[in-house]
Amino acid sequence: MIEEQSLSLLKISKGYELYRSSVDEKLLAELQVLASNFKNDALQTQNENRLLRIGIIGQIKRGKSSFLNSLLFNGQDVLPKAATPMTAALTKICYAQQPKALVEFYSKNEWNKVKNLADKAFTKQASYENALLEYQANKAISQKQGVFISSPAKPVISDEEKASIELLNMVKSSGLNVAQYLDTTISLDEVNNNDELVDKLNNYVGASGEFTPIVKSTELHLNIESLRDIEVVDTPGMNDPIISRGRRTQEFIGQCDVVFVLSNSGQFLDQSDMSLLAQNIPNKGIEDIVLIGSLFDGALLDEYHKYPSIQEALPAITTKLNNQAKSNVDKVCNEFSAHHSTEDDNNQSHLMSTLQNALPPIFISSRCYDLAIKPEQSLNEEELHTLNLLNGMFDDFTFNANTFSAVANFTRVTTKLDTVKVKKEQILADRFNNLLIGSKREVKQKLTQIADDVTYKRKNLLEGDVESLAKKQQAVVKRIEAGTVKVNIVFEKYSIQAEKTLTRLLTDINQDAIQVKQVHSQSGSREESYTTSREVSDSSWYNPFSWGSTRTVTSTHYRTVNYTYASVHDAVSKLESFVIETSKALYDVSENAIQLSLFKQDIKASIREMFDFGDDDFDPEMVLMPLNNAVERITIPAVSLDLDAHINTIRQQFTVEQVEGDEIEQLRKEQARVVALLLNDISDELKRCIRLILEKLVIEKNNFVPSLTKDLVTKVEQLKQDLIHKENVLKGYNDVLQNVSTDLTEL
Repeated sequence: MIEEQSLSLLKISKGYELYRSSVDEKLLAELQVLASNFKNDALQTQNENRLLRIGIIGQIKRGKSSFLNSLLFNGQDVLPKAATPMTAALTKICYAQQPKALVEFYSKNEWNKVKNLADKAFTKQASYENALLEYQANKAISQKQGVFISSPAKPVISDEEKASIELLNMVKSSGLNVAQYLDTTISLDEVNNNDELVDKLNNYVGASGEFTPIVKSTELHLNIESLRDIEVVDTPGMNDPIISRGRRTQEFIGQCDVVFVLSNSGQFLDQSDMSLLAQNIPNKGIEDIVLIGSLFDGALLDEYHKYPSIQEALPAITTKLNNQAKSNVDKVCNEFSAHHSTEDDNNQSHLMSTLQNALPPIFISSRCYDLAIKPEQSLNEEELHTLNLLNGMFDDFTFNANTFSAVANFTRVTTKLDTVKVKKEQILADRFNNLLIGSKREVKQKLTQIADDVTYKRKNLLEGDVESLAKKQQAVVKRIEAGTVKVNIVFEKYSIQAEKTLTRLLTDINQDAIQVKQVHSQSGSREESYTTSREVSDSSWYNPFSWGSTRTVTSTHYRTVNYTYASVHDAVSKLESFVIETSKALYDVSENAIQLSLFKQDIKASIREMFDFGDDDFDPEMVLMPLNNAVERITIPAVSLDLDAHINTIRQQFTVEQVEGDEIEQLRKEQARVVALLLNDISDELKRCIRLILEKLVIEKNNFVPSLTKDLVTKVEQLKQDLIHKENVLKGYNDVLQNVSTDLTEL
């Protein structure tokens, strides 16, 4: 069955290789990849006695590793957090009586690409610096001559280029001989238990591991009973900046039977989440999706002040988040339905209905799970910080193991996992058919896109001539160029919006810092001991020689002393909280400063307004197809800002628990100094973030209309070439359309 269906899809894709001159090269390549992927995924579904594969997916910084550490490993850091998103590796986890790990390094080709990308970024920077020196040297002369010269534009460094630079810098720092390990997989098997394996593995996936920057994926075999009959895949984040690693992640996701989708509780399934799901999930035959709202403790800390007690806060916030999640999914589904109503988009609408069926999400807190099961003396600094924040929410209320468990909500997750395990045989039995249906759905979509593209080119060839098409194209180009101001207005609108959003955040941070600067003194009392002494007679009646002698007697007494003090621990906790909350706010705001999907919709609308789509003489395809291509080329960087290093700086300022007297004022001065230092660094980083986004928008604005009009001009050039060999080209188009019709009927 697999071989038969694989050959059928492969035959369809290969059938169009004969018409490479007629079919869009990108669509043809995508069709071939679909056929190849189906065979690989289908073979996985039919392995006898195979394990149920569960994928953990989501964007970077959504708590996937923390979730698995809590779910499978009782909060132990078996899956260490990567140093940065650039170093995260895909991890497959399964059961084995004897623990071991397999570590896969990058291939030589993949590492060469990393080096080439880094070199490309360095070259861009060097060219910019040379151009800047030349500009500065000529600026004064030009001004004297009344000539204006513009400063060179800063280079745009892509996320993958940044990642490549970071990986190379990590290798350089460690002095690792990379060539020795590329294209290899090593086994870590000389261990006696899970703990020894985890310790050993830290050098390969830990934040400061020597081999971490060159590890592509790992496979853990652990002696943990809950892993029997299942295999868990922990992905490094679906928005992985390293493309080769991202492809490996997509390959593993395609072979999963169930996926747990993690999204931030406070911004559940936002546009970025939905976009990434749409790229990775449809047509993989995955019908069992479990939605997890992670970092629920963060949502609780953001909202608790609206409620009088934890008993009211928990259900109310959960209900609110449930409603927001449903609203977000419904909104995206409605937008999708409005813009995608044809049969060729059934693959995405299937995803939408699957997500709606998976609601409501399970909101969880891995941190609270750990706090529920760990003794306080074993908590690390981050856990202690969260403990203090949570215990400070409500007067006269202190969390205990039961309330932490209620917030953690892992009982629902384990119940869901048990349900999935029980359904294992049915899930595996249905997997191939679901995959086949999904793959056929996607092949149909690609075939329809090929037919639309060829139909449009065939129409131009039959009905138009170069002169008339050129005139139409020139008229369209002129109208677009004349309406460039409308497009620019959209870019300016989102530039202003992004700058305002980020600048407003700086105002909020400065406001929050006022409270952080304050060090409050407190009154306390303690028992102090003191001694008194007195002279007493030491003579005795039977010893005449002792008569008149005395001795000193001392007595210990206790008294209550009132004093004023300031807690160094409280001061440091406030600073740490400020850094953590600010880091989170900076990341969230910079990531969402521009809603890219709305941005693209507004740009499309601005172009559509330039034309009368009801005019019979107007060919909308002339504009719409190049417009979609131009819009999809727009990218805006999401900036990740890291202030964790400041926490170590803060801790070094204070070495005692409490201070009294003159030292209180010294603590206040030190607190103010550190806050000022933090604000200065935060301000610099935020300004850099604003500058980066605005510069990217300027580049995209300047490139957009030329990019769009270039596509229009290309169509005229293509028609010129087609007319030279009109009969052969027309036959090719007709053959393609006939093939598509036949293939769609057979599918």
